[in-house]
Amino acid sequence: MIRALAALSLVMAGSVYAQHSETDAGHHELALSAELLELLRAEMREVATGMQAIPVSLAMADWHQIHLAATKIKSSYILKQSLTENQLAELKQVLPESFKEIDGEFHLRAGKLAEAAKERNAEGVAFQYSRMLENCTSCHSMYAQERFPGFLSEQPSHHH
Repeated sequence: MIRALAALSLVMAGSVYAQHSETDAGHHELALSAELLELLRAEMREVATGMQAIPVSLAMADWHQIHLAATKIKSSYILKQSLTENQLAELKQVLPESFKEIDGEFHLRAGKLAEAAKERNAEGVAFQYSRMLENCTSCHSMYAQERFPGFLSEQPSHHH
């Protein structure tokens, strides 16, 4: 099971790609500058590291490590990082609302996961972790099919 969760977590290691279009299936590509694309990739790498640590820490009831990983994930939110005014304007213009919603929910759930770890609530940690993975796959299936071509055959999910 841990191997399966770790494999799913690897989905987080990707990036979004840099053209803007919407396909017939409702999938989108994001047109980000190289600078913002690199910031997003850096965030994805941070998130992937944290996501990979959580299932192993849960199996060992290492609540402190789960709390640390979840807190780092929550604070990695690119829209809350110190961006220049131009970068912030670019993000606001380019990122679709659905992307912002999925990303916002992901980081909200990371906070809930951190709280569950603080309470030593294994079921709560597992639940929030699974919902975070759903956010990952929803976002990647909509915005990162080029990076993750396995999502090309799936219909867009309207479940968040």
